[in-house]
Amino acid sequence: MVSKPTYDELKRKIAELEREVSRLTEVEEALHERDEQLSAIRQELEATNHQFEAVVQRTNQMAIETEIASLELSQIFNTAADGMWVIDNAFNVQRINDTFLRILGKSGEEVIGSKCYDLLSSSICRGTDCALNRLRDGLNCFECDIEHTDGGGKAIPMILTATPFLGLDGELIGVVGSLKDITERKQAEEALQKANKELERLAAVDGLTQIANRRRFNEYMNREWKRQGRDKKWLSLILCDIDVFKLYNDHYGHLSGDDCLKAVAQSIGANVKRPADLVARYGGEEFAVILPDTDAIGALHVAETIREGVKNLNIAHEKSSVCPHVTLSLGVSSVVPNPESSPERLVKCADDALYEAKENGRDRVVLKKDDA
Repeated sequence: MVSKPTYDELKRKIAELEREVSRLTEVEEALHERDEQLSAIRQELEATNHQFEAVVQRTNQMAIETEIASLELSQIFNTAADGMWVIDNAFNVQRINDTFLRILGKSGEEVIGSKCYDLLSSSICRGTDCALNRLRDGLNCFECDIEHTDGGGKAIPMILTATPFLGLDGELIGVVGSLKDITERKQAEEALQKANKELERLAAVDGLTQIANRRRFNEYMNREWKRQGRDKKWLSLILCDIDVFKLYNDHYGHLSGDDCLKAVAQSIGANVKRPADLVARYGGEEFAVILPDTDAIGALHVAETIREGVKNLNIAHEKSSVCPHVTLSLGVSSVVPNPESSPERLVKCADDALYEAKENGRDRVVLKKDDA
């Protein structure tokens, strides 16, 4: 017969059950806490996975864009109208496009790895002022005109441009250079210079007689006044006037008058020998001759030679009261330019001498000195 448990035994059993329940409760709470941790880790893993997927997507997109950009740059580099190349810090050609190869007349195999200064014939490529050296000194962009001699010995004008080629750390690792044929530009510049010179010439030339005009006379007089004054040398001026030319025009007509003016201008020019002397149409039927480094005696000799030269043209002038042929009256003045005188005073003296020559019967030379 089974004996009944005592009160103490029951109490002990109950205590054991309570401890077990407490332990199970703690286990349950621990399991619940672990579940919450696992849920948090799972959520974190899912977020990380989403981030990773986004990074992979962006990386793939960047790789695609980089590849596209590389292809575009390569296409631009290879199809550029200008010659392009990449030079490393040791002056070796690392990359070159077809346009540059055509300029050099070489193949890629011949050029890649070669020294850049061995490929271009310009002297600048062999000195301290070459593009790479200038960029090493801190220049942001280098540009200069050069001449490259092609395989046939022809010198081709070109413009060389170079910019820094930087590594990921920002340090200079070479040069990106371009070379452009500027033959057409040079030809256009030369044509423009020629046209400007022609415009300058036309602006200084009398349209009818093709000798210097009044504007050129004034410029030359002022220049020579300063120069002769600085050198303390004589400056002489001859003013010439065709005698009674109005009657010539009225009688023979303006076309014949124009022919007469041209013939007289040519004769004066032919009798003024030195390159430094200037013959100009002063106005109407008046002409002027500037004689640098010429004293009064020399100027009188030139003036007399001019007078005789025009008279010997034997241009008929029936209405002249002086001579049956065209003649000149001439006024001469000479001075060593100084602060007390002026170009205007020299002109006034020569004009007074010309007036005196007319008053004394024309067809003659009169000297009036500027005594300043």
